[in-house]
Formats: sequence, C-alpha cells, structure tokens
Amino acid sequence: MAVIKSTGTVDVELTLAELELIRRALGLVYNFGATNDMDDALALLADLEATA
Repeated sequence: MAVIKSTGTVDVELTLAELELIRRALGLVYNFGATNDMDDALALLADLEATA
C-alpha cells in the first residue's frame, strides 16, 4: 500500500475517461478499502467533483 509522506497541490491534465477511472477507483476505496483510507479517498473525490 502507498504511504503519503507529504501533501501539496499538483496540477495534472486528465482526459474525461481517466478522470472517470479515478472516480471509480475512489469509490472502490470507499466501498471496499481499509477504514484508514476512507477519509482521504472521500476528500479527493469531493475535490474532483468540485473541479469537474
């Protein structure tokens, strides 16, 4: 499992298809992931929803 060592802001260009894959993956974390990953996954998903 990946470990977050620092946080920051990153600008990344994605196609709509790539963005949808990321959304689906974050949904899987929410539905099936470890509990300690849920808050970060939901926060990132909310950020992606706000920018879409």
